[in-house]
Amino acid sequence: MKYKLSFALLLTPLSVFATLHCPAIDSISRIGGTYLATSTEGGEWIGTLQDPIPPLADIQDFSEALLILDSDRDKGNLIDQGNFQKCTYNLETQDKQVDMYYKNKAWLVSISGKPHWKYHQTPLFELYLCTDVAAEECTFEMLPQDSDS
Repeated sequence: MKYKLSFALLLTPLSVFATLHCPAIDSISRIGGTYLATSTEGGEWIGTLQDPIPPLADIQDFSEALLILDSDRDKGNLIDQGNFQKCTYNLETQDKQVDMYYKNKAWLVSISGKPHWKYHQTPLFELYLCTDVAAEECTFEMLPQDSDS
C-alpha cells in the first residue's frame, strides 16, 4: 500500500528533519553581484543581483523570509507547511534588495512551533512571513521532498 507523503509526515516527529534558518548577515560573502552562504547542513544559499550592480552592494540588514502555502489542497497539505521561497536582505544602496535561495530552489518545509512566522493572505496566495527579527531567527524544518514534484 502506497502512503501519501502527508500521512507519512503525520507519523514522523519533526525532530528528525534538518532545522535551517536564513543566513546570518556576517556569514554571507559577496563576489560582484553574487551572494553566497553555507548552511550548517552544508547546503549553499545563493543570491544574484541583476545589472547594474550598485556601488554600495553590501548587505545592510535582513528584511524577510517567505513561505508560500501549497495551494494544492488535495495533497493533504498540513497547517504550517509549505514551500520555502527565499530570504530577502536590504542592501546599503537605498531601495535595493537581494533574494537568497537555498540550493537555488523552493523546498517543502514546516514552521510548526516557530514563533516568528506570521500568516498573511493575499488575493493570490496564503503565505507566512518572518520579519522584524535577525535572519537566524527565521527557522524552519526541511521536510522529505515529494519525488512527484
